[in-house]
Amino acid sequence: MKLYSKIMRVVLAVEHFVLVVSMILVLVLTFGNVVARKVFHHSWGFTEEIVVAVFVLISLLAAGVAAKDGGLINLGLVTDHVSKSVQKVLHVISTVICVIYSLILTYEGIGRINADHTFSPILHIPKMVFWSFVVIGGISMALHFIQNCILFCLPEEKKV
Repeated sequence: MKLYSKIMRVVLAVEHFVLVVSMILVLVLTFGNVVARKVFHHSWGFTEEIVVAVFVLISLLAAGVAAKDGGLINLGLVTDHVSKSVQKVLHVISTVICVIYSLILTYEGIGRINADHTFSPILHIPKMVFWSFVVIGGISMALHFIQNCILFCLPEEKKV
């Protein structure tokens, strides 16, 4: 568990860095496009391609980061009214389902990378670059769901 925790700390730091840079990029491009449209009466067409793709990355990476702390939406209607041991069993079942979903998302992203050999219309960037964001997000979510489950099921004295 200690090795996995160390690896996940590095992964989380990289994810936070990517999220910060991505948000700044979206902010600068969107603001620049608004200024260009209002001042120069000319829109930057390329911003839409980049912003939409980066929003996919932001959404999926943020979902992975949220999964680490159990911050994704869940329904506590049943789990709040059962014993701790039953909560652990339900949490493991929920984690298995979420990891399967994340792996399906990753698999489908890889399938799109292999199938889509087209380029974006304005910047002519291979669309496989954009589909790779889905793969990265799926892997991130799977890793963080597993981490959350491990932390939830560990006794308090063993949590690091």
